Amino acid sequence: MKPTMRKAGIILILAGAALFAAACNGGGAPPEEQSPTTAPSPEATPTTSPPTPSTGDACSHAATAGEETNLIPNPSFEDGVDPWFALKPPDFTLSEEVVHSGTASAHLELRNPAEAEGTDIRYLVQELTLAEVPEVISGYYRVENWNKNTPKQYIQFVVIAFGAGNMPGNFPNHQIRYILSGLSEPPFEIANAFFQFLGPEEPVSGEWIRFEANLREDFQQLWGAVPQGFECLRFLFEVRYDNKVAGDGPAEADVYYDDLYLGPAPAPE
Repeated sequence: MKPTMRKAGIILILAGAALFAAACNGGGAPPEEQSPTTAPSPEATPTTSPPTPSTGDACSHAATAGEETNLIPNPSFEDGVDPWFALKPPDFTLSEEVVHSGTASAHLELRNPAEAEGTDIRYLVQELTLAEVPEVISGYYRVENWNKNTPKQYIQFVVIAFGAGNMPGNFPNHQIRYILSGLSEPPFEIANAFFQFLGPEEPVSGEWIRFEANLREDFQQLWGAVPQGFECLRFLFEVRYDNKVAGDGPAEADVYYDDLYLGPAPAPE
């Protein structure tokens, strides 16, 4: 029986006076510094987050959803790279040696020396134009060579709805950031996102780990509504670090994703 990620808790992070969403252009990185017009939650905590350059135009890579039950095109990377992409270099690669099933998986390689600082992200991204938010997202990830010498090195996937007209906060996009492993608290504070913790604080090495989340339930619970009328949904699968200080030590990891699923429940095991 393969280990399965279970929800370990929910951290609600929203801002009353800080940032909102340069993720409209980037998605996976902390947003540029701006001021939201309203805070989505009365329990919000004033926040700040470091600005970063924009990293791509929202929905410019939007693909047509799969015709089968699984809405993700090329979910197991058997058909090459497309329509997956990275928001910025370096690109992910395909591995034919480490696979969950079939002949390929997506490989994100993190290799940075001790003197590196700030934020660095390895991306696996897909955008889809859909009529509604799908019910379930699931898949498998595997970690090798995990060398964590800075506190905020972690694995996550992010779901972003761009341009939904029914959501609170007057944000250009609304996000849920699912921490798969590496952290026990949010890495930074961001106005237009909630963090949800699915996995252990430290990753299991050398094993394929299954994850699953119910997107409709999570958007309803965290944001108070399921996005409607959105331009596209962006899905980012990442390994990254934030706020690294020079001298922390090298930041290294190999993270693989495979057999990703987006569609109705129940998700395939």
